[in-house]
Amino acid sequence: MKPSDFQKTVQCRFESCLKKVVRHVVKDYQQGLKRRKDKEIPFCELPEIVVEKLAVWDEYDSDYTFFNVCGNDIRICDDELAEALKHLSERNRENLLMYYFLEMSDTEIAKRQNISRSGVFQNRHNSLELMKKILKEKR
Repeated sequence: MKPSDFQKTVQCRFESCLKKVVRHVVKDYQQGLKRRKDKEIPFCELPEIVVEKLAVWDEYDSDYTFFNVCGNDIRICDDELAEALKHLSERNRENLLMYYFLEMSDTEIAKRQNISRSGVFQNRHNSLELMKKILKEKR
């Protein structure tokens, strides 16, 4: 049985409509891809500063060595530095930690340790030299 002219016409219109829909879907998809390409940047092309801001680093107490100075816990992340600090006497270690981490002046440290200001400077200088020597030996 042959389809009538009316059925052929309806079928042709339906196929034409389907083709239009498919063409527009493909066109929309391609435009979406182009829009994404224009606005998105791959991670490999981002500057390192931006990537660092996006990163999240977990911090655990086991990653640090703690020193208690003047009631403050000072966290040292670098294991070599922590080991070098442990080799110093308690007074010299506290001198360094108060100066560099608590940002105390020589006068403030001298009052806490009951020594002269020049003694604080001399102790810090000697401690730094000793630490430098210890760190060089480990490398």
